Amino acid sequence: MRGPVDRIAAFVEDLVRNRRPCRFKASPEEMDALGAAAELAAARPGADLPSADFIARLGRQLRSQMEPPPAHEPVTRRALLRTAGLAAAAGVAGAVIDRTIVSQPLGQQATLTPDHGTWRAVAALADVSAGQSVRFSSGPVEGVVVNDGRTIKAVSAVCTHQGCLLLLDAAAHRLRCPCHPTVFSVTGQLISYSLATPPANLPALQARVRDGQIEVLVV
Repeated sequence: MRGPVDRIAAFVEDLVRNRRPCRFKASPEEMDALGAAAELAAARPGADLPSADFIARLGRQLRSQMEPPPAHEPVTRRALLRTAGLAAAAGVAGAVIDRTIVSQPLGQQATLTPDHGTWRAVAALADVSAGQSVRFSSGPVEGVVVNDGRTIKAVSAVCTHQGCLLLLDAAAHRLRCPCHPTVFSVTGQLISYSLATPPANLPALQARVRDGQIEVLVV
């Protein structure tokens, strides 16, 4: 079984090689390291500039390396050094992440329509009251279903910048990217970002209600 450092190293290797990282249940410390690692990868030549907040956080992390290491080194310090090395090596080798963004005019929202899709139940209608949203995973599809009080909608939960899985902040009705300070509404509209260019809105997914179940058309 992989340890925390190995899992984070594999995450960054997938990131710099333009592959979607494998999912795993991360601890809060690991989530912090994953976010820092992704920003390190994005800070390579030709990538978007990191935020001032990230630069300050990275400075604190690097200064901490000058202190004597504790007996049990926290995973964030070990993982940050290892993933930083991977990101730097990828930059020297000239590996560039292809920022695949859904083709659409700025401000509009595309709809993902699989050629040979299948309707899959992702949540019970009774569990998604008016004004609520629920995160779901169905095979390769990551998304969120939303009950706006009139209809049921669904959107992709994959960031259109670098493909990071978005975190649902249900109370604020927001989807937040753990890799960059980018925020979308639960219906997919871009709200805020700190990148050189604005990411596209999240694509919509086809959704319907049948026999009390919310179904989404997936691959």
